[in-house]
Amino acid sequence: MNRLITVVNGLLVFGVFGLVTGAAQQPNAQNPSQQTQAVQNQVTQADQMLDPLNLTPDQIQKIRGINADLRDQRQAANLRLRLAQRSLAEAVESPTPNEQLIEQRSREVADAQEATIRLRSLTEARILQVLTPEQRVKLKEIRQQIRQQNQARQRENQRLSPNALGRRDALQQRNMSAPALGPRQRRLLRQQQQQKR
Repeated sequence: MNRLITVVNGLLVFGVFGLVTGAAQQPNAQNPSQQTQAVQNQVTQADQMLDPLNLTPDQIQKIRGINADLRDQRQAANLRLRLAQRSLAEAVESPTPNEQLIEQRSREVADAQEATIRLRSLTEARILQVLTPEQRVKLKEIRQQIRQQNQARQRENQRLSPNALGRRDALQQRNMSAPALGPRQRRLLRQQQQQKR
């Protein structure tokens, strides 16, 4: 498991498997328990994808080295992107928006995104050099499967009406923030709601 987590850290950083990278770029958007859950989900997904690649110990060591070589640059680029996004949001939400400032902040966000994409691509290219031709083919198949699963999920979400999505999200939010109610408490709550009508 430790081997897996180390390799996952190296692979997830640049999105070789097309995993969610937004969480890594916007940690303030989630609370710590959501971040922990996101990491656990990524480890589970990566576990499913790494097993078929059958990485050798030498490959794992090389991937760790590649990850370590670019770690500081990636962290700096991600921080720069978060700060640029925050500055843009502040400029847009200002009581007296300044269009020139918004344009400048937008360019800063674009430049920061470019830097993160460049580093991700550079890391991915280096790691792909470590893989055998067979592993690359397998990786391509895995990526295709993930794309198909994501597309199927998107079609399913589009099939649901916006109201259904809103209710589902509201229920999930309520369920995450509120303690669980017992049967008696639920009954009392329903009675109170009926009395209000």
